[in-house]
Amino acid sequence: MLGRLPGTLPIGAVHTQELHVIPAFIRTGVRPLRLAAAVLAFSLIGQRAVAAQTQVAPTTLSLEQALALAKENNPAFLQQRNDVDVARSSVRSAYGNLLPTLDASTGYGYTAAGEARFGSVGFGAQPEVYSSSYALSMNMSVDGATLLQPSVQRSQKRATERRVEGAAAGLEAQVSQQYLSVLQARELVAQAEREVARTAEYVRLAEAQLEVGAGTPLNVRTAQVTRGQAEVSLIQARNTADIAALTLGQMIGVALDPSVQLTTRFTIFEPTWQADALVQMALENNPALLAAKASTEAARTSIQAARSSYLPRIGLSVGVRGYVQEAGNLNSLVQQQLQGLGQQFETCNLNNDLRQLVGRTPANCGMFNPSDPSVVDGLRRQMESRNSGFPFSYNRQPLSASLSFSLPVFQGFSRQLQVDQAKASASDAQQQVRGEELRLRQEVNTAVRNLRAAYETARLQEQVRANAAESLRLAQERFRFGAANSIEVTDAQTRLASTEQAQIDAVYVFHKSLAALEALVGQSLR
Repeated sequence: MLGRLPGTLPIGAVHTQELHVIPAFIRTGVRPLRLAAAVLAFSLIGQRAVAAQTQVAPTTLSLEQALALAKENNPAFLQQRNDVDVARSSVRSAYGNLLPTLDASTGYGYTAAGEARFGSVGFGAQPEVYSSSYALSMNMSVDGATLLQPSVQRSQKRATERRVEGAAAGLEAQVSQQYLSVLQARELVAQAEREVARTAEYVRLAEAQLEVGAGTPLNVRTAQVTRGQAEVSLIQARNTADIAALTLGQMIGVALDPSVQLTTRFTIFEPTWQADALVQMALENNPALLAAKASTEAARTSIQAARSSYLPRIGLSVGVRGYVQEAGNLNSLVQQQLQGLGQQFETCNLNNDLRQLVGRTPANCGMFNPSDPSVVDGLRRQMESRNSGFPFSYNRQPLSASLSFSLPVFQGFSRQLQVDQAKASASDAQQQVRGEELRLRQEVNTAVRNLRAAYETARLQEQVRANAAESLRLAQERFRFGAANSIEVTDAQTRLASTEQAQIDAVYVFHKSLAALEALVGQSLR
């Protein structure tokens, strides 16, 4: 959003060479060489992944490059940007809830041999049993909240995107301010170096006057003290500039060398904007205000979702199942069946005796005779033919389907509570929008006045600095000819250093005020 120099090049990119050719001896059929080739390929992939994550510190840096690097590497901003992916997934999930769910399951069981019991009732000895089953089901449940959830999630996604855009704008403002702070600190370093050079010349002049008898040792000592103070100020100014550059690197997520060259330059110009036009621009473009408005829309949609709890719920379920069971040993089952045949055999013989008494033809009871080997063999073969199919020859069960309809009647006033909470959230969001608008009006008007004051201050400070420089020149001339003492020269140098620093500060107050105003209106003004 600040003025920038054209023609800058992208920096910080990491270039790696891809491996396109694998040597012939690696492509041979020898198994150890194949293993070596795989290890080599994985190691190269790992090296490229590490290289892609390593950001090379640039040696030159423009403001555009700093802003781009910050959006790519600033940890706090990247954490907020991840919320956009979650919001998009939430929208897909909301639409997915309108579709039926499909479930497939299978299971395998084993029951050891022993007596089966239900409470105190015993069912006799049972063989070991192997079982398997499957189930396919489709379920769908729809209510008012489910139908409105896609709209709610879409509005939440828009609000999240607006918040991330606001975070990006805030990051740009912080990086721009810090970029200007680095330039300002380096201007102060240059001023401190000029002051050291001036005081060194002052010392040389005082020593020359002492040698020819026109000066005093006090003048030399005074000049040396002034030079020492200037050297101390230079050390402190350099340290401040290095720290400012390191802080800028922290903001953009790249470890910058303190000597990095900043290529963007800024010029002062007279601001002619009208506050009302800038306020209107801020109300249309300010990221924080747009995010608040998006949150208000999301809150209003949540009211409709809360009211949907009064609507009925419809459920649909369709399922298919299968089951198979196989005994590991049929002896106990055969014995149980033989016992049943024995009872049938006795009943058949008793009926035949009755038939003879009434003169009727007796029935054939031999097919129930448990002592007949052919009957026993037939029973075993029949059970063996039925006792098969494990694990996948399922006995399919009939299709089952159900449709349910439910209407909530009384939920302990919880639904009304949800509606009231949603209304309160929407009202809070609306008040936040109003508060943002009031804040923007006040801050834009303040920023415009601060910018104009900074421009006038910088213009006047330039005149003050020129007068201080002329005052020092006259004091040095008077000192050279013996018409002034060292105190007069020292005072003139101190005034010049102070006015130079004030001029630098005034210039960068102007640039920072302009950057703050651009952050409020949401676009560049240069």
